[in-house]
Formats: sequence, structure tokens, C-alpha cells
Amino acid sequence: MPTKRSAPTVLLLLLAACSPRAVESETLDPQAPAAVDTTGNARCDVPAELFVAEDIRMYCAMPGDVQAFLGRESACQHFAGEEAYDEDRARELAYAIHEYCDDRAALFNQLLQRHADNCLVHTELMLLGTRNELVLDTRSRALPNPCPRGM
Repeated sequence: MPTKRSAPTVLLLLLAACSPRAVESETLDPQAPAAVDTTGNARCDVPAELFVAEDIRMYCAMPGDVQAFLGRESACQHFAGEEAYDEDRARELAYAIHEYCDDRAALFNQLLQRHADNCLVHTELMLLGTRNELVLDTRSRALPNPCPRGM
């Protein structure tokens, strides 16, 4: 029957069209500017280090210093959750945790103070602080909430 032969042929053609090489060749355009999307708006590339959906969602709407903190905090959470299965790995993890996790609460509170007048940044930082158990210092607790009532 001709339909029995055409079904596998169609399936193979679909697989070939969906292969990574086919997709890459269609999507990579060397003339297209990397920082502009099709509507002409600036595009924000989220770093691969961010893996929490809430962090990815908020990344592009944040100022640069908050974006840097998000990357650092994501790395801290990643390494803090890793297992030290031998002495070498334990040393690597200790170094990474020292690099990314030290002073995280102080940096968090500095960002809260720096962006105390921005409702969006303040709200997102507070959600991040709650999610990652970042402690507010007394100066940050005294800051007024910049958001209108009911938000």
C-alpha cells in the first residue's frame, strides 16, 4: 500500500526539518542585530545561570545592579545546594560559597535602600528576600514602602 510507505517518509522529513542543525540554520541570521527584536524593542538576554522562574521573570525589568545581584544570588543558591562528595569538591564548594554567598544580606539591604523609591524594584526585591531567606536590617525595615496602598 502506498500510504504505508509514505507515512515513514513523511516522518523522516519532519524529523530532518526539526533537527538542531535545521533549526540553527533557520534562526541564525548574521545580519540581524542581537539586541533588537522584530518589533524594534531592545531585547534582554537572561543569563543561563538564572534557573528560578521568578528570577528569570523579573530579570529584564530590573536595573543593572539588581540584575548583577540576581546572578550572584542564583549562583549562591546553586552552590549552597550542591553535595561535597569528596575533599576536592568540598574545597570547590567552599570557595564558591565564599565567593557568591558572603555579604549577600548586606548587598540585599543596600539594594533595598538604593531603590527605596521604586515600587517595582522594591516589591521584587522583597519577594526575592522572602524566597531566599535574606534578612532585613533595621535601616531597611524603617524604609517606607514606595508602593501605593493596596499593592
